[in-house]
Amino acid sequence: MTDHFDDDLDAEFPVAGVPPAPSVTPGPNPPPPLSAIDEARDQRGCVTILIVGALLAIIALVLAIVLVAVGIRVFGNSDEDANAKVLQQVFVETGIATASRDALHPPQRDIHLGSCESDGSGGVKASGTLTNWTTQTADYEIDVSFRSSGSGSSGEEFAATAVSVVAVPEHATTTWTAIVAERPGGAYACRVVAVNRWPTGTTPPS
Repeated sequence: MTDHFDDDLDAEFPVAGVPPAPSVTPGPNPPPPLSAIDEARDQRGCVTILIVGALLAIIALVLAIVLVAVGIRVFGNSDEDANAKVLQQVFVETGIATASRDALHPPQRDIHLGSCESDGSGGVKASGTLTNWTTQTADYEIDVSFRSSGSGSSGEEFAATAVSVVAVPEHATTTWTAIVAERPGGAYACRVVAVNRWPTGTTPPS
């Protein structure tokens, strides 16, 4: 019996130092764990939320500024118009002008003409009371017109003067007097044509 040996010695005895071929072909890297994917998604979601929140905050701020500006323009003008109407109505009612813009306490309603009479020495004296209805001490200037005939706004003016009343306390009443040295013969009348009021220590309105 003859022993048979395979001529391919490498099949039985591989070359030293060369590893055998792998039995399985390596595939791609395994996928990351689900926890890592979720964490990355959460981070991206947080960044997106922050960006959207910042944009919404900026938009809200811009809208607020616009609304305030529009409100000031619309309602501010409405208030001014309403005040102007009140002051105009007071002027029509009293016939007294003013430079004051106080529609809550128009100065025309502070003054009262009590008498228009001879001063006893050839002149005319107008007098009355003044009540400061505001909540602070105020100064007043009263313009009085003296007319030669008729009453109220009628008649020809023969003299005029201004009277200053200073430091009238809040809600206090005081008296005022205006005198002119000469008067014509016949009937005459006195009329308050303007009154201005301003807080004591400040600049008078103009």
